[in-house]
Order: sequence, then structure tokens, then C-alpha cells
Amino acid sequence: MKVGNQYIIPFRGLALGIHTFSFVISNEFFEEYSELEIPEGKINAEVTLTKKTSLLDLGIVLNGSVKLQCDRCLGYFDFNIDIDTQLFVKFKEEPEEPDENVMFLHPNDDLLDLGQFFLDNIGLNIPIQKYHPRDKQGHSTCDKNMMDYLSKHSARETKNSDDNIDPRWSKLKDLLNEGNKNE
Repeated sequence: MKVGNQYIIPFRGLALGIHTFSFVISNEFFEEYSELEIPEGKINAEVTLTKKTSLLDLGIVLNGSVKLQCDRCLGYFDFNIDIDTQLFVKFKEEPEEPDENVMFLHPNDDLLDLGQFFLDNIGLNIPIQKYHPRDKQGHSTCDKNMMDYLSKHSARETKNSDDNIDPRWSKLKDLLNEGNKNE
């Protein structure tokens, strides 16, 4: 199912002044835009559009949560999305390259599609390294079984006798050991 037309505002017939719109960004959105790697989520989008004679001024608030896969234990966790941003829509015959907060439309256009804007802002708020949040005591909430398995099979934890180590690599092993002490 195509969700692209669900985030369109027909602004041509609107009177000058303030108008509000509400959208729900749900699982269908994340299925269509799979590059976000978000299997599910629900985000409410509140748009306050101020129509002026020469531009549109939009205040956009995105609130909700999405499921992310932890890079450490591969489990899923809820990640809160809380975005409050502004978008200006300007009209030009020859549109310029869009800015993060400025969009250009042709003067004959009468629809504003916010789907790509929502996609970009949600994507920019997803951390590069996705880990389960820590609990109140500061401990990881990652899957304990997976973390035990990883520590058991970690290269840092494997027990090799020093007799089997090539002497050319022994200096690197010393650096690794020093790094572990600092963590």
C-alpha cells in the first residue's frame, strides 16, 4: 500500500492565516521507507501552517516511539521520537536546492507533500549506534543471554597460551590489555 499521499496538505484554497493539520505516521510508513530499518512505530505529527502571501511557515511537532534493533544484542527496544522543528516553503519558478528548513515549490503547485520531510527528520533522530537504554542504576538492559554468549566468545576473553602467540604480535596484545584496563 502506498502511503505517500497521506501526508499532503492542499494549501492553494486555504485563506491567509493559521491552519492546523494532524497526521499519524504508522507501520505502513516504515514499511514503505524500509531504509530507516524501523520495523514498527507510531508517531503523531502536528503541523501548524501559517499561510502568508509569499510563503508558507510550518511549525511541525513529531511525538511518538519506534522500535529499533540493538546493535549489541540484536533485541528490539522502544526509542522515543520528540522533534519540534520549523519548515519554510518558498515559491520560485526555478527551485533552488532545498535546505534543511526551506523547501521550494513552483508557483503553480497547490499541494505540499510532507512525507519526505517526515522521513528525513525521523532518520536524523535515530542514533548511529543503537543500544538498549540503561536502567536507573546505569546497567545495560540488553538481552542477558546474548551478552553472556558474546562475552564467552569475545576475542578479548578467549584464553590462548602465550606460547602460541607470534612474538611480532605481542606488543599489540600489550596495547589491547592496556585498553581493557582503561574501560
